[in-house]
Parts: sequence; structure tokens; C-alpha cells
Amino acid sequence: MIRPLRKYHFFIWRMVAVVIPVIFILSLLLRPDSISNYDQVKNDFSFDVKKLTNSTAQVTVELKNPLQVPSCLVYISSNSKDVLLGEVTHRGAYRFEIPVDQENITVKLYDAIHKKEIMRTELTINNK
Repeated sequence: MIRPLRKYHFFIWRMVAVVIPVIFILSLLLRPDSISNYDQVKNDFSFDVKKLTNSTAQVTVELKNPLQVPSCLVYISSNSKDVLLGEVTHRGAYRFEIPVDQENITVKLYDAIHKKEIMRTELTINNK
């Protein structure tokens, strides 16, 4: 390599060594926030609970529109204890069998990535 090209080559690599980390840090600082408004997500779900036997019931979670949050876990709460039922990933109806020990249950939808509760609803078991 001739001397003038060595000088340009050295200068370009020094600039790349400075510019790439600066661009990376700026991209992290200036990235847009994720959806923080969970209120509009609440209209996308419907719930139903029906009794199957004396000791079990079935919770149906229906997702009507595509998810606006990156993850959605379904929990059932009873006696200050949460039990994971499963994950909701795309549109459709999800059915989960649960043990029945009381007439009312609380179903909680949780975004595990952002560690935020999407919604919580109180349901009464139907004797169908």
C-alpha cells in the first residue's frame, strides 16, 4: 500500500472506531418506548368460566384482536396465590382446566417481559 493510501486507511479506521459506538449508544437512547397504554388491550379479551365436574372448571380466554403486548401469561388467583395456566399468543380461544374450591375466581393477564399486569377480572363459575 502506498503512503497516501496508508494515511487515508488509518484515518478511516479511526473514524469507524469512534462513529460506530456513538451510533449504537444513540440508537439505544433514542429508541421509541413500547406500548405503555394497557387500557386499549382490555377490550381485546373476553372470559368465560363453566363448571365441568364437582372439582374442576374450565376457563376460556378469547383473544379477539392481535396482541399489542409482547407476551401475555394467564394466571388464576386464589387465596393470595397465583397459579400459571398458560400463555396467550395469537387470536382465538384458549381453554384451561382449573380446580374448583370457591365460587368466584380472579383471572389475571400479565406481561412477563415488562413485568406489568395487563388486566385482572373477577369471574363467577357457571354451573353448565
